[in-house]
Amino acid sequence: MALSLSVDRSICDRWSHHLPRQPSIYRRRGSATSMLHAKTAGESATSIDLTSVRKLVAQAAELHDKNLASSLSIDQVQSRLEDLERESSDPTFWDAANSKRNEAVTREIARYSKLRGEMELWDRLRGDAEGALELLEEFMSDDGGGGEEEGMISLTIEECQSSAEQLLQLSQKYELTTLLSGPYDAAPCRLVLTAGAGGTEACDWVSMLYRMYDRHATYMDMKMTTLDASAGDVVGYKSVELLIEGINAYGWFKGEKGAHRLVRLSPFNANNKRQTTFAGVDVIPVLEEEEVKEIDIPEKELEITTMRSGGKGGQNVNKVETGVRIKHLPSGISVKCTQERSQGMNKQLALGRLKAQLLAIAQEQQMESINAIRGDVVEASWGAQIRNYVMQPYKMVKDARSGWETSDVDGVMDGGKALEECVGAWLRWSRAEGEREREESELEA
Repeated sequence: MALSLSVDRSICDRWSHHLPRQPSIYRRRGSATSMLHAKTAGESATSIDLTSVRKLVAQAAELHDKNLASSLSIDQVQSRLEDLERESSDPTFWDAANSKRNEAVTREIARYSKLRGEMELWDRLRGDAEGALELLEEFMSDDGGGGEEEGMISLTIEECQSSAEQLLQLSQKYELTTLLSGPYDAAPCRLVLTAGAGGTEACDWVSMLYRMYDRHATYMDMKMTTLDASAGDVVGYKSVELLIEGINAYGWFKGEKGAHRLVRLSPFNANNKRQTTFAGVDVIPVLEEEEVKEIDIPEKELEITTMRSGGKGGQNVNKVETGVRIKHLPSGISVKCTQERSQGMNKQLALGRLKAQLLAIAQEQQMESINAIRGDVVEASWGAQIRNYVMQPYKMVKDARSGWETSDVDGVMDGGKALEECVGAWLRWSRAEGEREREESELEA
């Protein structure tokens, strides 16, 4: 039995402003099922299942509702944004004495402005998807029709799918931000990349990770600054220290802490043999002075050494030992600072960074005091890796914690969507592990 379609012209007029201009579409008769057949100029016949379109819209709407339930309403976001803008418009707000508050308010304004724009986009995409689906249902329930009406059906299906897919992707991305609720997740962070076992190959591996994180920070709308770099003897770097600033920077990158293992045919091996090498990645939140000033570390637990900073700054940094390295003896954690021209300022910065790192570790290990921290140093060697990057004899990137894997090694190393999916998988795994541990502790109690 042939499918006969009849379209109310007023319905088409009501929806036509949402539809993009498309080439003419030729009529193709189909069976009386939920399958609609259409053919566009220059394209082969395509078959679209209306049931799958319904499921796609329902899936996107369900995740959208879930995200809305776990976040502020758009009215609350707008109200908070107005309060912050009102505060920033005060003539005394930009005085030097308020510099810390200036930075905090500016970050909050950027965060709430972005969230408001995202919520408005979600509402528009959902309205477009559900409106198109409603129109399709009306098309299917009518009788009669012609080639022009079937072309309208094809265009409406494309509009519905496009809006629903965009809404689903954006909702999945926002869902990850709801997992970044730790006490320091909103803070900027420092990434310290260190060459491990592997010699020259390890130094080159550090430079590859440096490029990956640089591109990923840009992809995630964050800013990356190189604070310090120690060049390798042949290529790459022995170590690199990076500062990453952006919304939830520490929360997003904290899962990168650990040893990263590379397997490939080494270009530095005369026999072109497959070689395994390691690099360590440490991630430390950058905290405000007020957050760490109450932390007291006994002098006897610190080993302080000085060095020449080198680089720009004239004879002062090249001949005077202005650089400072502080080692926390109980844990073995070491922090170096050479960015200032004064030894005193470098010592103060290094001590603040050490305190921030110890606070973050204490929070991760659910300890009440930093005095309980012992030996939490990233070891870049066999058995300690959190992620494997295999380039030969096959291609695979696998996270040893979450189990996420892909054959798109180039996509991960380019720091784009593939790495975003990897970090997202770790965040979901971390949440599931936390819930499991809480359940076990409740059962034991």
